[in-house]
Amino acid sequence: MDISDSHQYLAAKQNSAKNSEWYTLSSRIKKSKLAIVNLKLEQNGFNTFGEFVNAWIEGRYPTYQKDEQVEKLLVRIREKGITDPLTGEFNPTFYRNFDSKDMLKDLLPKYVYKKHAKDLVRYCERYLEIFFTKPQLIQSESGHKRAWICYAMRKFGMYYDRKMHNPELKILIEELIKRYELNKNMRIHDRVWLVDEGYIDKMLRKALEIDGDIGIIVKFAFFSGLRGEEITYAHETAICDSLKGCNCDRLHITHKMNDVSVIVLNRIVGQKHSYFTIIPTLLWNEFRCLDKVTKEERNIAHMMIKSHTRGKATLMDLRKFHYTILCRSEMGEVGAEVLAGHAKSISAKHYLIHELDKMSNQYTKCMLEPYFK
Repeated sequence: MDISDSHQYLAAKQNSAKNSEWYTLSSRIKKSKLAIVNLKLEQNGFNTFGEFVNAWIEGRYPTYQKDEQVEKLLVRIREKGITDPLTGEFNPTFYRNFDSKDMLKDLLPKYVYKKHAKDLVRYCERYLEIFFTKPQLIQSESGHKRAWICYAMRKFGMYYDRKMHNPELKILIEELIKRYELNKNMRIHDRVWLVDEGYIDKMLRKALEIDGDIGIIVKFAFFSGLRGEEITYAHETAICDSLKGCNCDRLHITHKMNDVSVIVLNRIVGQKHSYFTIIPTLLWNEFRCLDKVTKEERNIAHMMIKSHTRGKATLMDLRKFHYTILCRSEMGEVGAEVLAGHAKSISAKHYLIHELDKMSNQYTKCMLEPYFK
């Protein structure tokens, strides 16, 4: 081989190396730890560190002891064509190749509050493997946390469907949630028996003892039944003077003869609706006179309620108490659903136009007479 040939050979070898699909990974460890690494590789059935890395990437390590339900799950995954989103091939541990950044990118446009999407992705990162291998472990979590876990798993199934065009995973997730009863007793609506024991009445009276500006926020949260962001919205949004079918973005207020005011918000954010609420007129005036009602003030109110009730109630619980009391009053479930924003807009319009006097009287009887002083 002459010099020119040797140069061509070296250039071809370098180009081949550059275009290679193989990469070398390295890790620095102390010399004293080398024997431990070799022992652990041998115990887990690996001859080389490369074998371990490949098994880990392909989802063959770590292995888990599978119960009968998980075995059935694996059969279902194979039969319904649920494949690995990374490789596109069948993999019983496809969830280990979960791409959190891609899911977050998919979810962010669907939420006004970006933190909500980020929280869902974090729950997926923490609980995906547990959900598909040992879902019974989730049963011991609190109702609030199980609600988030179930919601995150459902969103993962929807994300998978959009990415892989296969809805089977969504169906499978719902079956797992129901089979292991992960969605049981997640809301206070499932515990209305507590009202009969005076639990809600006791917690409310302790919370309503809070005075000052924070006390006004606490009272407004209970008597309005609004969500946290809606409380701030009701404080910051300007009031419109027109009451004749106005469609502007401002609040519309009407004062009734029985010392209550109807606040029309017409606020819709994602799946959360707030059509209108009823509030004692005196409390409404005090609330609007506050300097500010931001998340910081709501957090202080939250902590003060927990302190007064010894951790048994929070600011968010006041909305649940509001719903439960109205639901069990003469107003009934339909009226309570309208005020909570759960009913359809056509029902809200009907109550706002035709049933408002009757509703305000029912509200006064079950809310003002027992609790407003």
